[in-house]
Amino acid sequence: MTNHLNFFVPFQSAAAWHENQLTRALLVVLRYSPMAHQAWLNFVSPGRALQTLPPAEFATQRQRVVTKQEPPLDGDAIPGISVWLAPDAKQVNAIFEVSDRQQVLDAIITYGSELVVVVENKINWGEPTEQPHRINLHGAPVKFQDQPRSVRWQDVLAMLSDLVDRNLVHGAERSVICDFLDFVEEHFPNIGPYSTISRCGNNRFRLERRLDAIQGIAVGGEEGKGLGWRDFDCTPKIFMAWLGYPSDAGAVSLRMYPADTLGQARALFSDPTSVQNLIALRSKGWRVEPNFHWGFMAGGYAWASSPCSVEKYCTYWVENIGQSRELSRSEWTGYLDTLEADCILDTSGKEAFDREFTASQRQKAHPRPGLFCEYTWPLLDAAGFDARGLFANEVRSRINQMLVALQAPTLGAG
Repeated sequence: MTNHLNFFVPFQSAAAWHENQLTRALLVVLRYSPMAHQAWLNFVSPGRALQTLPPAEFATQRQRVVTKQEPPLDGDAIPGISVWLAPDAKQVNAIFEVSDRQQVLDAIITYGSELVVVVENKINWGEPTEQPHRINLHGAPVKFQDQPRSVRWQDVLAMLSDLVDRNLVHGAERSVICDFLDFVEEHFPNIGPYSTISRCGNNRFRLERRLDAIQGIAVGGEEGKGLGWRDFDCTPKIFMAWLGYPSDAGAVSLRMYPADTLGQARALFSDPTSVQNLIALRSKGWRVEPNFHWGFMAGGYAWASSPCSVEKYCTYWVENIGQSRELSRSEWTGYLDTLEADCILDTSGKEAFDREFTASQRQKAHPRPGLFCEYTWPLLDAAGFDARGLFANEVRSRINQMLVALQAPTLGAG
C-alpha cells in the first residue's frame, strides 16, 4: 500500500520532527475534518465553498501535479493555486513560471478538474524559495495563478484551535484535530500560534514574538534593533523601549533607558524637572535605577553598578552634566577615580572599564550616565489584558507615562 494519507499507514522512515511528517499530518486533518478543510480553503482561495467542489484527492511527496493527463471536459486548463506555507510566511512576489526542474511536491490537493492546490511547506523562518513559483507541470493541463498564495502556519494552527475551543467540531473529527495540535506542540513548537499571549503557552520563542507584535502596535512602528525593541524620536532624552519576557519569573517587562547616550544625558540632566518626574515614577509602579556605562562611537560598553541612591545619582549628574564630554586615554584614570570617590561608581566599574577600554586599542571614551526604568506585569495579568485586546493599549499608556515625565509628546493610539 502506498497511500500515505491513510491514517494507519506509516510515512517512510522520517522522524516525527521532519517537515514531511508535518505535511502528511496536516493533510490527514483536512481529509478527515470537513470543518478544518473549509477553513483551510478560506486561506488558500477565499470565497470558495468546499461543498461546491468535487471530492478532494490528497497526495504528498509526489513529482507530478496531476497523474491523470486527460484534459477537462470543457477543454480549459485546470485552475491551479500554489501555496507557500511557512511560519510568518512572506508574500511571494515572483510570477509563476513553468519549469523543467526536478521536484518533489510536498502536498497536492485535487478537486476533480475544477481546482488543484500545490503546497510547499517549510518549518523555518526565511524568505520564500523558488519552489512555489517554479513548478514542473510535466505537460499537465493546469494553469496556476500568477502569484503563489502565502499562508502562515500560525494562522492555520490558530484556526484549528478555534474550531476546538468554540466547540465547532465533535467526536472523531475533534479528536483528530486535537491529536494534530498535540503533535505540533511536541515536535514543532516554534511554529505554533501567538495571536495572544495565552496561545503562546510555555514557549518562550512564541511569547517573545507575541510581545514584539504588541510593542509594534503600542508604538506604532517597526523600527528597532531586535525582537521587542522599538525606536521613537519624539524627544532627545530617550530613544527606545523594549517589551519582553526576561526570565522565568512569570512577568512581562517594559524597559526604557533615558539618557542612554551622552547626548541624551545632556538633554535629560539639563532639565531637572524631568529628572524629578522620572524619580517620581516609582510611585506608579516603575523601577528606576542608575545605568551608568561608557560609549565608543555608536556602541555601549562597561556597564557599572552604582553604590548611591538614584536620587543622589541624578543630583550628581544634574550638577555635572555640563562638564561631561568625550575623554582621551590620558584622562581616563583621573575621571574614574573621581567617580569612585564621589560614590557614583564602585570598584567593579573600574574593572569593567579596564577590560573594555584600557586593555583595548581604543583612544576615546565618553560617559553615559543613563537610567534603567522598568515596569512589569505578572504574566497572567498580561495574558488577561491581551485576551481582551487591551494589552497594547496598556503598554502604550506606560510608555506615555515615561514620555509625560520627560515632558515629551506622547504616542497616539494605533
